[in-house]
Amino acid sequence: MDLRRCGAVGVTPPRLTVSMVRIDAAIAERAREQLSLITYEQLNALGCTRQMRRTRVRNGVLVPAGHQVLRVAAAPCTWEQMALAAQLDVGAPGAVSHMTAARLWGFDGIRPGAIELVVPFAHHPRPARGRVHRVADLATDDVRMRHPFNLTSPERTLVDIAGRCTPLHLETILDLSARDGLLSIDTVGTALDRLRHPGRPGVRRLDAVLGRPTLRQRADSWLERQLLALMAAAGLPPPRTQVELERSDGQVARVDAFYDDARLVIEVDGHRTHSTRRQRQADAEREAALVARGWRVIRFTYEDVTERPAYVAATIATHLRQLLIARP
Repeated sequence: MDLRRCGAVGVTPPRLTVSMVRIDAAIAERAREQLSLITYEQLNALGCTRQMRRTRVRNGVLVPAGHQVLRVAAAPCTWEQMALAAQLDVGAPGAVSHMTAARLWGFDGIRPGAIELVVPFAHHPRPARGRVHRVADLATDDVRMRHPFNLTSPERTLVDIAGRCTPLHLETILDLSARDGLLSIDTVGTALDRLRHPGRPGVRRLDAVLGRPTLRQRADSWLERQLLALMAAAGLPPPRTQVELERSDGQVARVDAFYDDARLVIEVDGHRTHSTRRQRQADAEREAALVARGWRVIRFTYEDVTERPAYVAATIATHLRQLLIARP
């Protein structure tokens, strides 16, 4: 009797055994690069036929993780793995986006939640286990690779989630992300200008956090014009603006406004240039060097200028009066 024809244990044809071992090794190697996930298309490329795939699923070696994605059963199931499975299901040129991308970028205070993805409007994605946003403004620069994920860029992600975050939360994300080098205030402003359109949620909120109006203008120049306008309305004499002063350490500091006779420096802090802890530390050092040189420095925030103009004008008037009376 030919035991091989009867399927006796231990007598599987050698060629079949070698092929199965080779394919299983290739599956393991490919899945290792993708959080233990592999797609139907990738299995086909490795030489794994539909029947082989079904056999491995039936035997529990591979477990469905999406519509066309399988997970190596020995690997644990994680939220990150679910996000990648959804991305693989959607396929290129889709990307993980919104709160899911914010979590994967490490934005402060963002917890794992429902999986979100974005695809160009003209693209018809495959079904995925997640919410798919179809947009008309997804540019090439809006997608970044952070292995193994394709994510919307930190700037695009911040614009996308602005409507779901409080101003304080947005400011914290902006501050910490700039400190960590993920983005800068300027790049966020540029992204916001490109992506703003009527009806996009969070635009005004992010504009306010950036310290700028809803128009496409640089925050500092606009904020300084607001300062000068409120001073003129209060009858205060106009100061010189953007004045370079020599600090006590020999370096040159450009200040927002300056009264020569009173030796009074006025600074306004928009979030664009005063957002991170490192920048605030530099501001404090700069201010100390100006004071040591003999100038008085007063500082106002974006909220002071836009929400408390009477306070700003009264404070400037008080300092001018004190300094001019004290001078011979």
